[in-house]
Amino acid sequence: MNLKILQMINEYDKESDFFGEVSEDAITEAENRLGVNFPRQYREYVKKYGSGGICGVDILGVEGETDGSSVIEQTKRRRKQGLAKKYIVIENVDEFVYCLSTVDEHKVIRWSSITKEEIERYTTFNEYLQDSFQEAIDNWEE
Repeated sequence: MNLKILQMINEYDKESDFFGEVSEDAITEAENRLGVNFPRQYREYVKKYGSGGICGVDILGVEGETDGSSVIEQTKRRRKQGLAKKYIVIENVDEFVYCLSTVDEHKVIRWSSITKEEIERYTTFNEYLQDSFQEAIDNWEE
């Protein structure tokens, strides 16, 4: 994770905003259940924070060693609606979701279960995370 993201988290993190650190075994179990390998940047985030975010942004992730992990639940749900298997859902914004590609350069797309349209939004997870957190902070302070 880049320094800017860490600074935002350190400044705006409130108690219980994040699930907390999870084990490599829990991450591997989530990957196995989804049939993918998490991109390095996302894997680092999940290992350190599990899931969660700041200022109302909730990044889906792994919450321990159970089936109940948010990335598993949301990704399986969206796959039933037509999401390609190469994606994992990292944020649910009701009418659409942000998804991270587990192949081809690990871009982040916006996907709608209604239109099935994939709109590329970011080239990396860290780019998405920094922009999402910054927008949330800007809106939080207004």
